[in-house]
Amino acid sequence: MPKLVVRMFGGFDALYSGRALSDLPNRSTKMWTALKYLIAHHKRSVSTEELIEVLWPEEDSSDPLSLLKSVIYRLRKMLTDALGDIKFISFSQGSYQWNPDVVCDIDAAKFEALILKASDSAVDMDERIEHYSSAIRLYSGGFLQGENSDLWLMNFRNYYRRLYLGAIGELTALYEQAAAFEEAASVYNEAIKIEPYEESLYEQSIRALIQTGEYASARQQYQSIEKLLLKEFGTEPSEELRSLRLEINNNIGNPGFALDLTELKMRLDKDAAPQSAILCGIETFRRIYSYDKYLDERMKFPVFLASVSVQVINASDDADDRLQSAMTALRRIMLRTLRQCDIVCRNSASSFILMLTVPDAEHKMAPLNRIRRLFENEPDARGITLDVQAIPIGESVLN
Repeated sequence: MPKLVVRMFGGFDALYSGRALSDLPNRSTKMWTALKYLIAHHKRSVSTEELIEVLWPEEDSSDPLSLLKSVIYRLRKMLTDALGDIKFISFSQGSYQWNPDVVCDIDAAKFEALILKASDSAVDMDERIEHYSSAIRLYSGGFLQGENSDLWLMNFRNYYRRLYLGAIGELTALYEQAAAFEEAASVYNEAIKIEPYEESLYEQSIRALIQTGEYASARQQYQSIEKLLLKEFGTEPSEELRSLRLEINNNIGNPGFALDLTELKMRLDKDAAPQSAILCGIETFRRIYSYDKYLDERMKFPVFLASVSVQVINASDDADDRLQSAMTALRRIMLRTLRQCDIVCRNSASSFILMLTVPDAEHKMAPLNRIRRLFENEPDARGITLDVQAIPIGESVLN
């Protein structure tokens, strides 16, 4: 038996044996609403009372059951006349149901199944990422987008929208856990095309762009949501977004300069005393725990605060692109070569800060020199110089 391929995200479309149902004649509104409702609920039977309430929610008819039978009869006839002598809609014990023997490929059903697979934390991370990515690609817009705002439609739309936004959050969290911030930013950008008024997507997109040092792109993203909110709602961005704008403005326009590590250490020391217990997610907790356990088992080696700054020689029109390529290569080298107890953080468009654990002070530059040597062999290192520094984290900069 041929397969019925149904698209319910972004609008309604269905193909059966190569023919689009939208091309069928006699497209009565009630008939098509009944068709969409039965397909949407294809896993269960739908009582006559339920269908009557969906088709005539506020109408008072003396014989609604006869009206429903007439709609279903004409719907069945339209389908069989056009697609063959197949019983698409069955009736039993006062309820109608889409025939389960008709093989259906429904985007909404596949979307839900993929998210269920991806949500299993026991599954490998790469597999979870693939499931979430596949699900997100299926969501091309709201459920039956462009249709009316009947209650049953709104319930489905809200349900799938919540699933979609949740999948975006889970997928980007997996990418960020793997320090794949570019991929996370790309996911947010695609999601914004689907949900252009969802302010939280802009916020997370900007955070991901900041993590990759893409401050110019982060500023453009901020300006987009700022203009959209003002035009559509007459409001300004949230406090969280405005704080990100400040961070962007503090970093943009200053790429390519070596970091003043002493000044940075003074700022960090000033803010070092926690004001309260640290609240973090389980993955962050596990990582910090593994760092502490690693150090505890291998004696208390000295920890150094270090910086690696990129400088572009002979700045030209492609300086920003060269800087970004160099920073991407640096991040890859550091994550590949540094030990599991070392911590890497992108500090600005052109610098990383690190916490390095070494056997003694004499070896503090060893990992930095190794990073420099590996970087110099990269194609992206041409026309780039590195500034590397390291100071003990336990040493006062005032001494």
